[in-house]
Amino acid sequence: MTGTRPFVVVLVLAAVAAVAAEAAAGRGAQEQTMRDRIGVFLRSTGREEPAEALAAVKAVGLDLIQISRLPERFYTPEGAQEFDRMMKAAGVRAASVVVVFDGESYRDLDAVETTVGFRPAHLLDARLAYARKCVDFAAALGVKVVTFHMGVLPKDPADPTYRRMLDAVTSIAGYAAAKGTSISLETGQETGDELVRFLDAIPVARVGVNFDIANFVLYGMDHPPDALRRLLDRVTSVHVKDGLPPDAPRTLGREVRLGDGRGEVAACLEILRAAGFTGPLVIENYVARASGADPLDELRRARAFIEKTLGER
Repeated sequence: MTGTRPFVVVLVLAAVAAVAAEAAAGRGAQEQTMRDRIGVFLRSTGREEPAEALAAVKAVGLDLIQISRLPERFYTPEGAQEFDRMMKAAGVRAASVVVVFDGESYRDLDAVETTVGFRPAHLLDARLAYARKCVDFAAALGVKVVTFHMGVLPKDPADPTYRRMLDAVTSIAGYAAAKGTSISLETGQETGDELVRFLDAIPVARVGVNFDIANFVLYGMDHPPDALRRLLDRVTSVHVKDGLPPDAPRTLGREVRLGDGRGEVAACLEILRAAGFTGPLVIENYVARASGADPLDELRRARAFIEKTLGER
């Protein structure tokens, strides 16, 4: 028996080493997953030229984007191929395509109600056509999610405007499903409960949520952690953003740096982590507009906040 002891010791040491290696690999995979999940809303780079914006994302150490509105030439089959080549050259990948309609204004609540999304009846046909074009663009890129603001939803589901908006979202959801993509509605212009009720009324496809933490505060609509718990099973991506509530009726609140507002961003991130959420955490940040700071410095600051909050570097 004594002759077998060195062999047994070797086996034990090998097993211990294998366990340690597996644990280290797991930690490495988790860290890689975190790096992969933090992204940037492309417009937040402050760079208008798409190639410069893509390079800016890499400059802050990230490689995941939500594609904001691009010059019109990209919304064709040839344009989609061009943008795909640009992303590959920059080493950047896309989580989703964001639909931004002409003429939208977020100046105050009156402007939002009359200009944003599918609420303005006289713009509905043109906006449905443009939304379909964005779905086609996403499909050509192989991007599986298209997001947009549907507009301010009336409180009463029997309101004709509510029905018109429901029909419009249902139409785009069905179109996207046929193209192998899905849609997600950006949050904040209604309460979590109101959005759940609206989404449950869409029969043709499952519609997700692009959960914007700050918007619930900026519109004075809901408590972000509570809204997140109600919408959690619908969340496909998150806009990591913070803000302060309106200081007067019919106005909107003000965006601030992560942790400086009332969005309870850290609490929302913890809810997502506890739920096992693995979708994109997208930095949408326009703080630099008011402060005069470099937008890329603000993106780096936001990235550091997310990493610190989730305990990963």
